[in-house]
Amino acid sequence: MIKAQYQAKDSHVVIVGANSGIGQTLIKTLVASGATVYGIDIQESYLSSVLKIDSYFKANPMDIGALQQVCDKIKTYTSSISGLVNLSGTIKQFKPISNLDIADWNETYNISFQSCFNSCKVFGELLKNGEAPSIVNMSSGLAFIGQKNYGPYSAGKASVISLSKTLAAELAPEVRINTVAPGAVDTNFIYKEDGSSRFDKERYMQMVPLGSIAKPEEVSSVILFLLSDGASHLTGQCIHVNGGASMH
Repeated sequence: MIKAQYQAKDSHVVIVGANSGIGQTLIKTLVASGATVYGIDIQESYLSSVLKIDSYFKANPMDIGALQQVCDKIKTYTSSISGLVNLSGTIKQFKPISNLDIADWNETYNISFQSCFNSCKVFGELLKNGEAPSIVNMSSGLAFIGQKNYGPYSAGKASVISLSKTLAAELAPEVRINTVAPGAVDTNFIYKEDGSSRFDKERYMQMVPLGSIAKPEEVSSVILFLLSDGASHLTGQCIHVNGGASMH
């Protein structure tokens, strides 16, 4: 087996959505590879008591002013960053569009898209100062299929792909921007508050050629690749991580 290894000494990386399952897995690998990591999320503190993080900032990424304050603070630590990863996304109301009021739609859509837009805009200057900088934005396989009751989330994640392509054209050749579109990932996102899954996991796995639900490590490894010099000629692309559930 060919092993992937990453060296990130002297690299500075910002992770928006640091408390997500994928975020914590990504941070673990980045820190182990020598990177300085700055985490941002809406919770009061960094939720992992096990994983080291250099700096954690409580901020709502839908508030561009709050993100700007975080950026100004990071500027006191470093004049550049080499990576930005946007992981924010949620869905709180599993309803058909006809039953969603505008506040429900906006909440899910904005967390899934507006947070990404704000982050890319705010941290652009620090990225341009970095060495071979890269942005990786989190989309979803749901952006490519019609799935009932996921309307605002699917629309938000489709918008992330469109935004990323536009930025890839506008910021080239200095900054690369790519997206990752996972299928189901074994994180809190796919479980209800009582611990049961939001869908039939066994049936889903029967539909997946590789026969399993993705682990957070399997998504974070693709993000790491897109941040790395191994992806130096990739920009404006969307990488699907779904075990072959849909093939593009």
